Amino acid sequence: MVQLKEVEVVSTGTYLPGEPVPFNNLESVLGKFEKAPPNIRREERMLRSLARKLIGIDQVYYAIDPKSGEFTENTITMATKAIKDALNKANINAEEIDCLLYGNAVPECQTPPGSTLVQEQLGIEKCAEMEIHSNCSAMSKLLQIAFDSLRLGRYKTVVVAYSQFSSPYLISSYYNQEKLKTENMLLRWFLCDGASALVLKARDKVSEGIRLEYVDNLSIGGKKDKGMWFNLGGVNLDLPRVWENGQHHFGQDYRAANDLGPDCFWESFERLVGGYNLKYSEVDYVLATLPSSKLWEYAQQIFQEKYGISPDKWYGNVRKTGYAGASSVIIALNEMLKKRVLKKSQLVVSVIFESSKWMIGGFILRHV
Repeated sequence: MVQLKEVEVVSTGTYLPGEPVPFNNLESVLGKFEKAPPNIRREERMLRSLARKLIGIDQVYYAIDPKSGEFTENTITMATKAIKDALNKANINAEEIDCLLYGNAVPECQTPPGSTLVQEQLGIEKCAEMEIHSNCSAMSKLLQIAFDSLRLGRYKTVVVAYSQFSSPYLISSYYNQEKLKTENMLLRWFLCDGASALVLKARDKVSEGIRLEYVDNLSIGGKKDKGMWFNLGGVNLDLPRVWENGQHHFGQDYRAANDLGPDCFWESFERLVGGYNLKYSEVDYVLATLPSSKLWEYAQQIFQEKYGISPDKWYGNVRKTGYAGASSVIIALNEMLKKRVLKKSQLVVSVIFESSKWMIGGFILRHV
């Protein structure tokens, strides 16, 4: 019988490109919708005045030179820099990586897989690699593969990384503005660029440090409509036709996200706690990256009423960094560990959900 290993989070790494862009200056970098229909421009002005309050983000990061408008990074370079940050903190050479797990929402190219391009950037001649295509839930999916592989002893050292490069499809020149719809606009006020990474190692026992204790993932949207979409690809690769119809625009059903999001969040948390046989009173911190101050405050209220978890046990930093998709949860964890918020024996539950097709998940860490 195989003796299962324990999994140590050796280090975390992050990369946020450029200087922070204040919320009120987003259009100075992304450009304005000057060619959109008059009713859409009116709606945009109205939404913009509400967005700051509803979303609660002070600043974001873009891989764009604000003077020239040129891109300064891509998904591969940002992921590589986040991994190098994590490797440097752990004093580990890239050659020690047995397996590289990489995720993104929009790949740098359709082939080869981005994981192999990150491998190349790191100078690793040979290693196992996999790529996960997802948005908010990608990190928990990547961590589940890493967790199971390390526990079984398949690998000794695994690096997990996610890179979000939103700005190329948020700049005004990307849109066929005449085809712009309400569903395409709100994402522009909280999505941004960034990457994060973790170095994980298999141990017989993690006697000191951060131990990854549990990971969970589940799709609950099999009978629900999409909540977010980006339809560029597959049959939508006739680029002139796609542009003409505006089929390349990123969109979200905001009403569905607000209506279904809270239930997804509760279910994810309850599955994590129940799956690991925890009591709610054992949770020291809830790590969450919700790009909505309204949902954040509502969730804190429900958690106090339903689970007895007070608002001071919540941790997240989307307000200061913007929302870089699945990168955001590790960007927040990195800050949490850097500030030594998590004390010895304390436990953190990270809750994740993705509205694109209603996927939930998360992970549990303990400082031992």
